[in-house]
Formats: sequence, C-alpha cells, structure tokens
Amino acid sequence: MNRVRQVAGCALALIVAMHVVGFRLLVVTGNSMAPSIRDGDLVITTRFWGGGDVGTIVLVQRPSDGELLLHRVIEDGEGWRRTQGDASLSPDAERIPDAAVLGTLAAVFPAGLIPRLQLNTAAAQFSTDRRIDLGVTSASGARAVLSGPVLAGADAAGQLLPGGRATWTLTLTPCPVGLGGECTGATNTLRIDPVRFVPLATGGLARSLRLTATCRAAGTTTWIDSADLFTAAWSSTNLTTGRLATLSAGAGTSECQVQVTLLGSITATNSALTLPLRWGPE
Repeated sequence: MNRVRQVAGCALALIVAMHVVGFRLLVVTGNSMAPSIRDGDLVITTRFWGGGDVGTIVLVQRPSDGELLLHRVIEDGEGWRRTQGDASLSPDAERIPDAAVLGTLAAVFPAGLIPRLQLNTAAAQFSTDRRIDLGVTSASGARAVLSGPVLAGADAAGQLLPGGRATWTLTLTPCPVGLGGECTGATNTLRIDPVRFVPLATGGLARSLRLTATCRAAGTTTWIDSADLFTAAWSSTNLTTGRLATLSAGAGTSECQVQVTLLGSITATNSALTLPLRWGPE
C-alpha cells in the first residue's frame, strides 16, 4: 500500500511540476484528429508555443463554452486562428483568438501504452457521443416507412463530426381521400414536428442542423428537390419553415431521401438527438 501511495504521490508531483513549467497532460476524447491522435490517447502540450502557425496542432479553449479542443491550425490572421480536425469535413465554427490558444502539441502516447489516469480531457471533436437519429410519427391513415441512415463524415463509432451527413430513405403514403379525423385535409406534409421539436430547440441541441429532402414517385428514377432548410430558422408559428415534402391526399406512394448535415458545434448537456418529424395532413 505504501508503495502505491509513493507512486501516486510521485505521479501527482510530476503533473504539478509539468503544469508549473508550462506543460499539460490531457486525455483526448473523440476521433476527429485520427489517425494521428485517437480517442483515449494521452497528450502533452506546452504553452511555450511559436504562434501556432498553419499546420500546427494546438490546444485551445473554445470561447463559446470554455471546452478544451485539440485541433490543427488551417488558417491564421491578425490575432486569430482557424482550426479543423484532421478527420473532420469542415473547419471548426469559431475563430480562436490568440488569447485562447493554450499551447501546442508536444507528444502523444497511444491509449494502449498507458494506464488509465484521472486527468483532464481535451476534445478532439466537438464532443463525444454526438448521435443524430430521425424519428417519424404518422397520422392515422397515412404511412411512413423509414430506413437508414447512411453516414458520411462520421468517426469509427458512428458519431457525426462537424460537416458530417446522415441520409435516411422514407417511403411515404398519404391519407386516402375521404377519410376524416387526423386524415382530414387536401395535402399531406412531412415536416418538423412542432410539439416535439420545441424542447430540443430550447436547449440548443437541434440548432446546428441543415435538412435537405429530395423525392420521387415510387417506380420512377427522377429525383426532385423538395426542401433545403435550417433548424435554426424553424418557427412553430410558421410551419412552412419546417416542411420537407408535400403530397396531395390520395396520391400514390413516394420515396424521399432526407439528409441531415451537422453544421458545427452543438452546445447542450445531453448530446443525443432524435430529430422528430411528422407525416400527415397539415
């Protein structure tokens, strides 16, 4: 037991000493810097940096939420830097001022070579466990069959990185003509569900998404653009801002592809997101 305490004490003393002389030990979460840096790797950064030139991997404290981020500099200007993960499809949303650059990468120790240590973490993507799913509810009498998603710009765990896309295929059958109740109406629309979306928007979770939709009549080969909208602009008082597709009541079945693109960082405590859609008369 004394031996364990001595080792722990020495390790703690080493960590404190490294902080004093300008070094940090951090465990990386996320894979947007893969393959050079992977989830769980231990990194050492130093604050004695030479300005964070283009191509340098820097540790920054993101101004919007204070999160530590370890990404590569891809552009610099007077007093600022732009960063991007090596495995990300798009740059990080925010410019990083010089004052928010905490240091540059000094060393990487792969996760398999080190024991589990209780250290601070630095995200190598916008966060871990950012999963985006799609959920569709249908009016009684209408029918929606959902399949997918097909991912582009995701890490090995299926988590979307900024600029990443998820595409679902929906087979939509509108209400027959003449039915009452929920099927009353001349048109059927696929749209953001106004009731279930509100708590997501209030928490800031679904405000960084772009939705596009293309549709074609079943059995045909020509896709027609149906919608291109941003969840940040959606309004529960103006449902046209959330429409993805429209079919007349009694029309034949259509096949639609709905694509969700993650535009940037999502600031929210709960990182899981199921985007709620509704199919039926408006």
